Amino acid sequence: MDKSLIKSVSESQDEILRWIMQLYAPDGFDLDPTYSRGLFYKNIPKPLWKFDIAPQIEDTLYGDCTKHLPFEDGSLSSIVFDPPFIFGGKNGPHGKQGQDIMGRRFGIFFNYDAMKNMYCDSLAEFKRILRRGGYIFFKCQDFTDTKTTMTHCLVYQWATELGFYAEDLFILIARGGRLYNPQLTQRHARKFHSYWWVFKK
Repeated sequence: MDKSLIKSVSESQDEILRWIMQLYAPDGFDLDPTYSRGLFYKNIPKPLWKFDIAPQIEDTLYGDCTKHLPFEDGSLSSIVFDPPFIFGGKNGPHGKQGQDIMGRRFGIFFNYDAMKNMYCDSLAEFKRILRRGGYIFFKCQDFTDTKTTMTHCLVYQWATELGFYAEDLFILIARGGRLYNPQLTQRHARKFHSYWWVFKK
């Protein structure tokens, strides 16, 4: 067994996911309802169930995690959740919807309320299908357009209001550079990190 120190911060997503598995999901992940192309799982075991609202590969099933997923109440032990984190509508962020590079890469919500509704409805559905003592591993990122939204704080609030307990928090530091336009006036610190919340039912 690997006895290396498990830390709250890393530049490697693989490392964080392995730490999460070691501490909270030693038998592997049960479900990823935002599987996309499965990039998380190049170097770690894939989840037992792979769903997405817009499946991109053959072995991924269609599923909307804001509604009724095809699982019995209290039937799963662990869920990996990586929803979009950008919002801004057709006039943002930093340009028209769908034309922003980050938006094309990660997806985009029309506005803040759309993000909140998706996150909260998904958390409620996860609460239904998780067994008592089961875990959600929720990846999120703060977002700045004309102002900063501390999304990781909101996710904590919404999850705990539903009765989840915040068991742990990991911080993923971005490697390499980010797109930067020196002609723009910078009013906020550029976000070079994201979060992995560990919520226990």
